[in-house]
Amino acid sequence: MTVGEFTRFEHSVVGMLYMIFGIFGSLLSFFSVMTFIREKALFKSGRAWLHISLALANLGVVGAFPFSGSSSFSGRWLYGSNMCQFYGFVGMFSGIAAIGNIFALCIERYMVCRQKEEVDKASNSFYWMATGLVWVNAFFWAIMPVLGWGSYDIEPSGTSCTIKWQNYDGSYPSYIFMLTFVCFILPLPIALISLLMSPTTDTERGEVPKPQTFFTQNELRMICCYFLGLTAVGWGSYCFICMWALFADTENVSMLASVIPPLSAKSMVLLYPLGYCMANNRFKEAFLSVLSFTDKPKTT
Repeated sequence: MTVGEFTRFEHSVVGMLYMIFGIFGSLLSFFSVMTFIREKALFKSGRAWLHISLALANLGVVGAFPFSGSSSFSGRWLYGSNMCQFYGFVGMFSGIAAIGNIFALCIERYMVCRQKEEVDKASNSFYWMATGLVWVNAFFWAIMPVLGWGSYDIEPSGTSCTIKWQNYDGSYPSYIFMLTFVCFILPLPIALISLLMSPTTDTERGEVPKPQTFFTQNELRMICCYFLGLTAVGWGSYCFICMWALFADTENVSMLASVIPPLSAKSMVLLYPLGYCMANNRFKEAFLSVLSFTDKPKTT
């Protein structure tokens, strides 16, 4: 049972938010990918693949908005059981990949600053391996509910699908505990320590940043701090409600409580490109040129 059921107007508001976050999140993520690909100074570096991978994962987080948005306007899930499974899989796959990419970027900051020679020797293979591990890990955790370890079902709001945390089966506790521990609780302090142990300025590393370059090491560190904050805010509510379900009665959960986690995660997608633009003026100019479909700005 779900208490505090939404009126048709409230369902429509949620549907509008799904649409807004979905449309603008998809466009901004796509333009971020295009900016990294378009700018040779960015794309020639293997590091770009982690950033492109993050943007693609965020695209997946919000990209299924037509299903949840239209269902919210109708007040019920419209697309049947099979599509519910697919929607839940895509959301889990993309979400875990997005979180994993951010943790990988934070750890990469430490390795580049403290283990630069080893990373340079590995060159692009290091970034390909890191990106591959992120997506393989995401696929594993996303496919498990399809195979029976946990399950996907319609959310208590009745208009979208996710991991079944209400009225769950016997496999849910072990699945959600391992998922939360391996993909969130364990990597989070490692990412924080990696950033704290990275030099705070380029001069500490004996490097003098060149003017009008894409991303100094310090700017990349600041971006990672910003992204880590977005991860904690955006996905923390999902982590909380899924773990809370293990210890509390979820029968009387309100619809408002059930829609906050997915909307929170999707809303954060809009803010990722802002981190790049705030950190570096040259990237901002390149991003705006892609956004406005104009020629690349000339640089000296």
